[in-house]
Amino acid sequence: MAQHAWSITGHQGNTYNLGLFHGETTHHVVVHCNNRVVAIDFAVKESKTYSLFLDQELCEVTIDHTGGDSYAYDCRINHEVETPLNQQRKKMRAEEQQTEKIRLIAAGAGIFLLVLVLIFG
Repeated sequence: MAQHAWSITGHQGNTYNLGLFHGETTHHVVVHCNNRVVAIDFAVKESKTYSLFLDQELCEVTIDHTGGDSYAYDCRINHEVETPLNQQRKKMRAEEQQTEKIRLIAAGAGIFLLVLVLIFG
């Protein structure tokens, strides 16, 4: 039986222990978080993704069928999907970029004025 475990720290600092069991012969899947079952699936023989929210973060546990009886397992936070938290992050990044542009323009204008004062002063 394939067993995998991951420890994920959520947005608010909480730690989540995620686990996945994938039966070798039955191919039944159990996904659990902090010792509570969050998904049960039967006869999973192809690639599949299980999604759950941890502190407003969309976490995806994936089973990747790599051929034959081989599987790869992964768990990661999806920062691309449109969740309220990811939208807030994008907005904050856009605001930071705008602030950085203003700082660069102000610095460029200051240097330009300094050069003018040195040349004509």
